[in-house]
Amino acid sequence: MLSPSRRRARRHESTDLDLTPMMNLMVVLAPFLLITAVFTRLSVLEIYLPPPASAELMSNMPSPEEQLLLTISITEKGLVVANGTKIISLIQPTPMGHDLQGLTGVLQQIKARFPAVDNAIILSKPDIPYDQLVQVMDASRVAFVTVDGKKTSYSLFPNISLGEVQ
Repeated sequence: MLSPSRRRARRHESTDLDLTPMMNLMVVLAPFLLITAVFTRLSVLEIYLPPPASAELMSNMPSPEEQLLLTISITEKGLVVANGTKIISLIQPTPMGHDLQGLTGVLQQIKARFPAVDNAIILSKPDIPYDQLVQVMDASRVAFVTVDGKKTSYSLFPNISLGEVQ
């Protein structure tokens, strides 16, 4: 039997912690988590408010035939492209949703007539899904065309303002 002094000595002996398994786990776990992490990419669309009208600007305004106030209204019945209150085109929806290629075609024709205009107003109802709104914004900002077998893009109406259909 051990003497009482040896029992006390044995109880007070310090044991070192073995951190090697924990370090091994961290060495394996850190690269695994970095490799499997999903990195999200956020993109920001700049949206502008229409400038306030002033008397000086009103006197220098071109005639209504030369002026373009492009509005694109998103409704359940389709897309309405208008110049102010004058409807230019009504684009019927397809079974897959809104006809974005048709919208881009109409906007290309308008851009050919008014090359200096970069502003467009997109109007939608509150119950229109956000995804549809973003798709219409993308279709009105950039057009993709194939020239000599190469797909190129050019700007249509990049300055977009948002509003609500009344």
